[in-house]
Amino acid sequence: MNNSLVNNLSSEDVKIKGEVVRVRYSNPENNFYVFTVASDESPDQVVVKGTATSGLQLTKGANVALSGIFQEHPKYGRQFFAKQITLSQPSTEDEIERYLGSGIVKGVGEKTAKRIVEKFGNKSLETIRKHPDQVSKIPGVGKHRALLLSKAFESYDESQETLQFLVGKGLSPGLALKIYQKYKSETINLISQDPYRLTRDLHGIGFKRSDEIALKSFNLAPDSPQRLKAGVFYALESSRNDGHCYLPVNTLIQRASVILGLNTEQDLSAHIFDLENEGFIVIEDEKIYLKTLYLAEKVCADFISRRCGFIVDSGIKVNFIESCIKAAEKKLDLKFSQDQIDAIHYATQYKLLIITGGPGCGKTTLIKGLTSVFAQAKKNILLAAPTGRAAQKMASVCELDAQTIHRLLKYDPIKRSFLFNKSNQLKLNDEPIDVLIIDESSMIDIQLAKDLFSAIPATATLILVGDKDQLPSVGPGRMFADLVSLDDVKTIKLSKLFRRSEESAINFIAHQINSGIPPEIPEPDGQVKTDAYFISRKTPSEAAQLIESLVADQIPKKFGIDQSEIAVLTPSNRGELGTIELNKQIQAKVNPFSIKANEIELGEMIIRRGDKVCQRVNNYNIDSGGVFNGDLGIVTKVNRKENSIVVKLWDDREINYNSADINQLSLAYASTVHRSQGSEIPCVVLALHESHYTLLERQLIYTAVTRAKKLLIVVGSYKALSLAAKRATAKHRLTFLKNRVLELNT
Repeated sequence: MNNSLVNNLSSEDVKIKGEVVRVRYSNPENNFYVFTVASDESPDQVVVKGTATSGLQLTKGANVALSGIFQEHPKYGRQFFAKQITLSQPSTEDEIERYLGSGIVKGVGEKTAKRIVEKFGNKSLETIRKHPDQVSKIPGVGKHRALLLSKAFESYDESQETLQFLVGKGLSPGLALKIYQKYKSETINLISQDPYRLTRDLHGIGFKRSDEIALKSFNLAPDSPQRLKAGVFYALESSRNDGHCYLPVNTLIQRASVILGLNTEQDLSAHIFDLENEGFIVIEDEKIYLKTLYLAEKVCADFISRRCGFIVDSGIKVNFIESCIKAAEKKLDLKFSQDQIDAIHYATQYKLLIITGGPGCGKTTLIKGLTSVFAQAKKNILLAAPTGRAAQKMASVCELDAQTIHRLLKYDPIKRSFLFNKSNQLKLNDEPIDVLIIDESSMIDIQLAKDLFSAIPATATLILVGDKDQLPSVGPGRMFADLVSLDDVKTIKLSKLFRRSEESAINFIAHQINSGIPPEIPEPDGQVKTDAYFISRKTPSEAAQLIESLVADQIPKKFGIDQSEIAVLTPSNRGELGTIELNKQIQAKVNPFSIKANEIELGEMIIRRGDKVCQRVNNYNIDSGGVFNGDLGIVTKVNRKENSIVVKLWDDREINYNSADINQLSLAYASTVHRSQGSEIPCVVLALHESHYTLLERQLIYTAVTRAKKLLIVVGSYKALSLAAKRATAKHRLTFLKNRVLELNT
């Protein structure tokens, strides 16, 4: 090349061959690398970013072949963005020796590499592949290591052939590697037969992506059987995102037809039966289920049916219960309402008890009373909740251990199942449990309910506490609301506001919203002292600017509430009043740039030491106790060199996030209302505007308002607030749980 490679910013692909001088960053999960290459074609070293097509590790000294383009990074200058990275086969003896000694194969270091090359010269690689018996005779190698070497190169050759095949079909190197890691030697055969299996087998590859691969890369016809069947499966699977457990057959065919862009309703019926025969779905009358959801609904219905409609003898006498209630009232310095007293009696008579009520109606007080009474009766009690924050609150108020449901059931990442299950039911101190109390039960979806119910001994009492009027679970079903609506399930509905709750404007506003009444919330004028305020702003940008100021300055100064105790809630992720933009702007105010060593870039997001972050998915491997969706923490350490951080979680555990796990985090200054479920927040700043129009509805803002413990500030448009309070349009969820219980009890 005439010009320096580094100065070449052509949009056309450039090919480079060189030696890896330094590996700056690597992600073993997707084989993404940032490294420096020395090339014979240029005196300048080149910084390279890209995904290696080889599953083998790139190390210092490795010879690579690159294809891609040079681009100007706004911060780091010219970089080479590699579309393809492969290991070049070395040809000279020096290259082969460096290659073998670079750590490309575990157990082969520089000394062993030198001996191999001294013996076989430039035929070393060929000998390793074809004649491992000859290699085994070299001192320090032996039969075992020689076979490992041979298999490593065999695997490398296979991976290169497969990855080049996939990349040649137009797939990105990262996706090609992900596919190869799943199917190994069967990759080409399986994907050629049915590219749509990617959607079923690999997390993160949806129908649209596999459809693009099938149509463009493998030339499948739009009406091919594989495509039609995949479209049906995707239509059913995506209905989970709307909370449905099943779809009526006609609805499924309509949805699939839209997805496929074909008028093939008659043909699709045959593919529904194919999916049933292959064990992916279940057909029940006109209802079509994913098999996992069908089994979950059946298990839950059977559990509920066996526990409702009759009184059992717990062995606890009424007189003893009365004395326990009085002792609990004295210990807790309170007076139970009649509904709460009834609930305590029912908890000793029924194996399944539901307690529902709004904010300030005494759910937490009742949980304290229940644990106190059962403790006096020497019963084995377990407490749990869907989220860590809700569990932490239970533990604090009851002075007993409480944990998330996932930790309670003890997930085994190797077996991909819970340790406690139907065959190994819950115990406390090696004894079967007597009572299990679950708070925030409206958050439990049908699949988690199945796992939970399966692990509960037949002799134990289950008490589910929640608020039926909050948003339902993120996952499919409406388990808690269904139980509340069943006459055969013993249910206590707490509705009385207690004195301190009556004084709270937050609770009054919540009850107004729940009744469909647009609440009257005062604007701060320095005269009215209350725990709830409304501040009007005409545009989303004006509202966003005010929210920044409230969090960074005004609330801490005027109300003495620390920034760590403030949460901004919003209906959406996108837009000026969405979580993405609000998090960026609030971070810039409360935790601005100081020095580069204190921050790490993750795409468009920057994470700094001191940032408030949230775990977005369950991760059972990162720590012995696991880290779960919704867990909050503070970044305490940043290691730019290793691209890792340390996060101190809400439960005081310090978790090291390496480069493979760090992308599971998001900034948590602002979050969606859905993500706030199960939390109790000292101060909530709620963003509401007409720009959220399609998302505005009663359950959403009721859930948001009921998160606030000490202070609520609504920022935006009163028209949006009024509209949301009046609009009871929460999406109807298709579930047959209630009907199944009724059928079993008939």
